[in-house]
Amino acid sequence: LVQALPLMLVLFLLFPRIQGPLWGLPQDSHAGLSGLSDKMSPGSLNSLILSDAVAFRAEFRGRIPEASALYWRGPVLWDYDGKTWTAPRFVFNASELPSGEPLVEYTVTVEPHNKRWLFALEMPMQRPPRAVATRDMQLLSTTPVRSRMRYKMTSQLQATYGSDDSENVINRALQLPEGLNPRTLKHAQELRQKFTDNRQLIDAVLDNFRNENFVYTLSPPLLGEHTEDEFLFDTRRGFCEHYASAFTVLMRAAGIPARVVTGYQGGQINPVSDYILIRQADAHAWTEVCIGDWYALDAT
Repeated sequence: LVQALPLMLVLFLLFPRIQGPLWGLPQDSHAGLSGLSDKMSPGSLNSLILSDAVAFRAEFRGRIPEASALYWRGPVLWDYDGKTWTAPRFVFNASELPSGEPLVEYTVTVEPHNKRWLFALEMPMQRPPRAVATRDMQLLSTTPVRSRMRYKMTSQLQATYGSDDSENVINRALQLPEGLNPRTLKHAQELRQKFTDNRQLIDAVLDNFRNENFVYTLSPPLLGEHTEDEFLFDTRRGFCEHYASAFTVLMRAAGIPARVVTGYQGGQINPVSDYILIRQADAHAWTEVCIGDWYALDAT
């Protein structure tokens, strides 16, 4: 034992700590980690909303923004097959990030989730170290986040961007699967005939969500083949992914480019310090529409 002590001390100080068994692959040892995915379908966020696991922490320099401004941007989903929204397989780096006077400065500490997503308030104005920013304003680590990661951020709340997006990008944000949701498509066409102005059409749809008998629930009924039709006209019961998906499909059917953004909303404010604790239960989905620039809208 005495002879082994020096070797033990050297190994303790110099040998790297490895999470999980030595014989496991990196992704195997993190298989149980929870977090956002690059896909969203009915029920995919519900499991996160029921989890108290910590997603990340944010410590602010100065006053914490109002809860209504705490939209933590994560994966952006473009493609829809009638059931599932997915993120593009290939992403392009942003040529530049929103500029202007930084309104919010803060430090984010992300818990390991084995994905590349990093989180920031909309809209991020800088790239964390060893990370990239995509054309749709996702922040992606160059490697999967397999250990706790801390980075400083600045954001310009309510900033817009994307006025220089190409025709291919805009067309992708208008695609819908054929043969599905005929009532939703018909309703969107009726709205388009009634409102020639895009902002008026959007306001009309949001007013409908507010004033009609829609219910937010974590136990919605199962939906069939025509998911949006059944939600909008029959059940009217769902949680954030139902509202975000239905609103995005309505926008596309009316000729307004739209996509789904997933991330987190809000957080638990520490009463004695300037930091917020964001749990998996704060997972959320909302919509971005393109009317000149991209604007975030939350139908939920």
